[in-house]
Amino acid sequence: MLVIFKALLLSRAFRYVALPLVLLVGSYFGYMEEQGNFHVVTPGEAYRSAQLDRDEWIHYIKKYNIKSIVNLRGAQPGAKWYEEELSICKELKLAHYDVPLDAHCEPSPEEMNQLLKVFKEAPRPVLFHCKSGADRSGFASAIWKLIVDKAPPSEAKKQLSFKFFHLPFGPAKAMDRAFDKFVKEFQEKKGYVEGTLLGKSLESSSVLPFCGVSGFQRE
Repeated sequence: MLVIFKALLLSRAFRYVALPLVLLVGSYFGYMEEQGNFHVVTPGEAYRSAQLDRDEWIHYIKKYNIKSIVNLRGAQPGAKWYEEELSICKELKLAHYDVPLDAHCEPSPEEMNQLLKVFKEAPRPVLFHCKSGADRSGFASAIWKLIVDKAPPSEAKKQLSFKFFHLPFGPAKAMDRAFDKFVKEFQEKKGYVEGTLLGKSLESSSVLPFCGVSGFQRE
């Protein structure tokens, strides 16, 4: 009898507490997926998303006056999504950059250099995207917040969170490890101290062989 009563309590708890919570979370995820997991990183300067379809591209480009698209999936000539993306950029005269990152592997120094070079050169506002908008887009956005916005590491790392569908465990944890290592290198080389890029060249850094501080300043 006690077992049956406990089962009834659990069933009622599920109906009145757990089930609504599950439905709420599911609705949020559904909404985010429908919206292309689009989010503001820095108002007027940087945005992030999943892979968008043509209508979504046009909508966000026009609404936020996007000037550059940064594809974190890497160049994939012949793929429908990639050819459509290039076509839209050509049609609307947007700059387009391919930075090949793998959500399950920490970026190489060469890949990091490529990403940071885009941070310096890409006309703003810029839109970062990967496939789902969770892991690679989150990593690029976190590095942007750190370098461009000079946000503290704890604030920048919020771009890698469940809010954007990123899970800090499993294969995608590689993005968290990469971010932590990036911050550690800055701190060890005294190129970065809690949100402040020091007034010196960072050319000695193995991650930033080309970057002087001035390249990240806002116009």
